Amino acid sequence: MSNSKNTAAVRTAKRRRGRKKQSGVLSTGIKARLLPVSISVINEAQAAVPNPEVPQWHNEAKDTWEDNPNHPDYIRALAQVETDRNVAAIDAMVLFGVELTDGMPEDDYWLRKLRLAIRRNLLQLDLSEYDLEDELDREFVFKKYVAVAAPDTRELMEASGINEEDIAEASRSFPDNEERGADRTPPAE
Repeated sequence: MSNSKNTAAVRTAKRRRGRKKQSGVLSTGIKARLLPVSISVINEAQAAVPNPEVPQWHNEAKDTWEDNPNHPDYIRALAQVETDRNVAAIDAMVLFGVELTDGMPEDDYWLRKLRLAIRRNLLQLDLSEYDLEDELDREFVFKKYVAVAAPDTRELMEASGINEEDIAEASRSFPDNEERGADRTPPAE
């Protein structure tokens, strides 16, 4: 582990020390307890999102294939990876860091509303990736799409002792990011 990673880990540990479970009502009106989530879980969730392959171009003068990290499609793909890693971090925090104090709703009204929104093209969401008969999958879908709203994610991050800068720093620290050019600031198109 590099010194910068150690420093980030120490900062996070210091912020987390002494934090207690935060109970209350989420911005959506759902009663929940926010729990700290292990930074390792968050990092693993982000690491599961692979970097895009760097496109190649043929340098006819040298008769070699060379990396082209400035290709517009690659730059867009890097931006999407960053977004996907942030979503993965939030998903991990929602899964492990939100405890519904009143449990799941008794009825499935919330799920019927989600399905209607999908049918009406109000949401571009595919519920088929979830086993809605499984209680954990069902609870995760409820927490992700109904219970936890944007203001709650900030509180959840604070409960875990991290901030958005920590998530971005962790994202840049994956082993293959530097060698594939993901740590570079992409030029404007």
